[in-house]
Amino acid sequence: MSVRMKKELIEGGMQLRAAPQQFAVEAEAALPGGLRDEVRLFYTEAQAEPVQAEAVGNRLTVSGRVNFRALYAQGDLTRVRCAEGSGDFSRVLTITPGEGSAAYTPHCEITSATARVFNGRLLLRAEMNVTAQADAARQVNAVTQVEEDGAQVLSQTLELQQCVGGGESSGLIRGEFELAPALQVEEALLAGADARVEDIIGGADGRATVTGTIDLTVCHASRMPGRPLVYTQHSMPFEQTVTLSGEMGDALSASAQTTDAAVALEGKEDERILRAEVSLKVGVQALREQRQSVVADVFASAGDQLIPSGERVTYRSASVNEQTAESGRLQMILPEGTPRIKTVLAAFVQPVLVGASAQGGKLNADMLLRATLIYMTEDSGIPVAYTAEEPARMAFAADAQPEDVLTLSALRVEPSAVAGDRAEIRYVISLRAEGTRYGQAFVVTEVAQEPAMALEAGEDGLVFYKAIAEHYQKALRPGGALALEIGWQQREAVTALLAANGWTEIVCRKDFGGNDRCVMARKQ
Repeated sequence: MSVRMKKELIEGGMQLRAAPQQFAVEAEAALPGGLRDEVRLFYTEAQAEPVQAEAVGNRLTVSGRVNFRALYAQGDLTRVRCAEGSGDFSRVLTITPGEGSAAYTPHCEITSATARVFNGRLLLRAEMNVTAQADAARQVNAVTQVEEDGAQVLSQTLELQQCVGGGESSGLIRGEFELAPALQVEEALLAGADARVEDIIGGADGRATVTGTIDLTVCHASRMPGRPLVYTQHSMPFEQTVTLSGEMGDALSASAQTTDAAVALEGKEDERILRAEVSLKVGVQALREQRQSVVADVFASAGDQLIPSGERVTYRSASVNEQTAESGRLQMILPEGTPRIKTVLAAFVQPVLVGASAQGGKLNADMLLRATLIYMTEDSGIPVAYTAEEPARMAFAADAQPEDVLTLSALRVEPSAVAGDRAEIRYVISLRAEGTRYGQAFVVTEVAQEPAMALEAGEDGLVFYKAIAEHYQKALRPGGALALEIGWQQREAVTALLAANGWTEIVCRKDFGGNDRCVMARKQ
């Protein structure tokens, strides 16, 4: 028999993940000097850029490129140079096809970058991890109201969030900076850039404007006696307009990521101008937030019986897209026999995420810090490098969870407290967290009606429970168990009835919706 009720489609879903893959990417760079020239390597870094992700069935092909930069000296060992190279990659990940549309976003992480000299060329190698994730949408036709006379309805309110629009925009952010003549810079070698979003404004024309700042750090070759490397730091404001597809929603979320940084020097020796060009990618999501009341259970105390059925639904409740940072210190102690430090030229820190845990509103990130120190020695005018790895743990005040996509990067790396056999490196670690929060609830999707004559339980709804409590006290052997399905409002009445008839060890179990559903008891 039909029951008068109202239904509404609610957005459910789940997060799909591809298992990570670990592999190596290799590249080469030509060395301009002759094969007989001595070569010293100081530092190597790599950056991965996913270009395309294509899903077919349960296979996701992720392709991209790894860009390498290496600091070295050749022939004249007092002059530091930079070599560049790139290598392409393509990997197939196993994925789970989602219900509805599920667009996978790949994520790449460099875990190590090395270089070696072979036959007049620089051989570059990067170890990296690749994974991907997607939000799969699924609609559920949930009962929101039951209009039957005598129906007792248990409702719950879901805090729903839905992505209703969005877009991406890529562009070049350019800047120009005057360098102090005292630095005596002659060539820009390495550049690192990190972007942070500061504001987002959505217009009524289907576009969003994202503003923020790019922190740029540049390592230069210098003519200063005893200091062939110097650092400069610069800020580059940006404003990027993103055209949104879909709806504007109730709120906007934005992220910004640098993919490459190119720098060059112009001008005379005493009027050096640094020109910077940073590749920036900005993404915006339009979010709709709503509170939706749905039926979790329904019961009729009199007349025809109402029999609900439903399912446990996973739904999107919030999104996380934030960036935060914490500072730290690292003591680098040189091993016995290593040349002593006179002057530190440069320091680099590469954090690699090992694990994460959430505690007390903070995210604890366990990481491996790969630190490189380039310095001048006490007895030579030739720079040397020393690299060490140290475990570290940092607590970030962020609304992040271990299952989010977490990206670590080192900012403002500065050496201090330099002694002959040691140096302290101060650094700032930036944490970028991207993720989706999901809630779970049991919702009624259908309500059937059973005539009262088919299941007559008396005016108080306890007729059958009374008969069972009396009969099975006689029918069961000592220690025998009894389990009864109940309505969500009948726990107290049924447990009292069982106790009055001599049953012991009476407990009540809840269903997936958190409602009282089963009473169990045992005969003495």
